Amino acid sequence: MADTFRPGPEHRRVVFLTGAGLSARAGLPTFRGPDGLWAMHPSLERAMHAGALPASIPDLWRVWPSLYAQAARSGPTPGHRAIARMRGAVVTQNIDGLHQLAGSTDVAELHGDAGRAACLEDRCHWSAPLLPGEGERAEDHGVPAACPACGAPTRPDVVLFDEMLPADALERAQRLAREADLFVSVGTSGVVFPAAQLAPLARASGATTVLIDIAPEDPVGARARFDHVIVGDAHEVLPAWERVVNGVRSATFLDPFG
Repeated sequence: MADTFRPGPEHRRVVFLTGAGLSARAGLPTFRGPDGLWAMHPSLERAMHAGALPASIPDLWRVWPSLYAQAARSGPTPGHRAIARMRGAVVTQNIDGLHQLAGSTDVAELHGDAGRAACLEDRCHWSAPLLPGEGERAEDHGVPAACPACGAPTRPDVVLFDEMLPADALERAQRLAREADLFVSVGTSGVVFPAAQLAPLARASGATTVLIDIAPEDPVGARARFDHVIVGDAHEVLPAWERVVNGVRSATFLDPFG
């Protein structure tokens, strides 16, 4: 039997964990698969390992700002807009800024922000917004190649493999999970740590946990980890939820556009 769970008035602190699957509707590639980032940019997979720094910085500049610009051109999806209209807090593994463009104001970015530059030196906290362009140099994206604070090279502010997640974002994500009464995972399998700890943490703190996935990779495991597993398109499920939460009786042609 299909799971038809929807939020109710008892759900006052809703938290969404989102991943690449939510942004795919905006034309942004996921990492793996024939149309994934690794297939389109083979050098990027190698460059995404922290051990490749600093030689990999040109590859990072070449790809991440352009993807951020593509996200801005495409704009938020119906799922992003529905989440914002439900006024839920967001913990995201995405680096594309689409939640903020949709109007979400409480967003913890676990994997960084491709719309910002950061210093390569861990002990330096310099960061600045980009003006995404085309090219493999920091100057191509409106920021200096050398950190103005310490002189180290600059890089896109995205988390690489073998790097620690931003401590403040992870702490905020854990706090949101503990405070949630409804925790919803969308566009991500939620099995990669440390994000994988968030749904169990929310559940242990008394929240109802929900997975929305059009094709769960492990349906049996998902049903063991979540109270409800909704097999469906998040861009249809979430707008339907939003209409229930906000008392809208029927869909309108404006739904995809906010």
